[in-house]
Amino acid sequence: MQYRTEQLDQHTWLIEEYNETSSVYMYLLEGEREALLIDTGNGTIPLEEICRELTGLPVTVALTHGHADHIGGTGHFENVWIARADEPLYRLHSTDELRRIFAGAEYAPAKAAEELQFFEEGRVFDLGGRTVEVIATPGHSVGSVCFLDRERRQMFTGDTCCKAHVLLQLDHAAPIEIFLDSIRKLLDLQDYYDITWPGHHEKPVGKDVIRQFLAAAEGLLSGMMEGREMEHPAGKCRLLEYRDIGIEY
Repeated sequence: MQYRTEQLDQHTWLIEEYNETSSVYMYLLEGEREALLIDTGNGTIPLEEICRELTGLPVTVALTHGHADHIGGTGHFENVWIARADEPLYRLHSTDELRRIFAGAEYAPAKAAEELQFFEEGRVFDLGGRTVEVIATPGHSVGSVCFLDRERRQMFTGDTCCKAHVLLQLDHAAPIEIFLDSIRKLLDLQDYYDITWPGHHEKPVGKDVIRQFLAAAEGLLSGMMEGREMEHPAGKCRLLEYRDIGIEY
């Protein structure tokens, strides 16, 4: 796979790993003492070297969730954090079989990190003049989180609320009721951020997309909305499409 970097501000970069059919975003946030790398992609690009070119500070990794296309490059780093609830998913998706499914023909047999550290809701990474807070948002996985950068008024959301479909039908996902609670939590915090940076698709994403997920999830749970049957590589499921987003369940 190929990569490109985009400087979002003087101390923040987006790293995109992509090919003709897929793309995943990582974010490097630099403080005065250290840097935080949010997610590590499929592991097919020289991620450690890329980070060294962007910052001279030590880099800590924080994962939004445990899927293979977000954890593949963790083997380049010593200090890797994830929600404990997603450890089983992380271990499963660290296997060659799962990583090859996500990366396809460009799979690189680099090892994911074996030693992990675990954060909980409210944990703050103090980078020096810049703090990043863990916001638990189970749904796409039981341990999914978002990261709130209060100083720069940004929320990094992983796969929780891309301007696309959220996949709740996969193994290790949480029920729609739990996902709805997560969406409500993000909206409760909306006074602290202006935009969100997702793991895939269009970027950045406005808060209107989160409100669309709120309406769709509430509609499903109230019985006012219903998805249609569809085929997915992971098996049959239902899909509710609503404006710019969808919920697969």
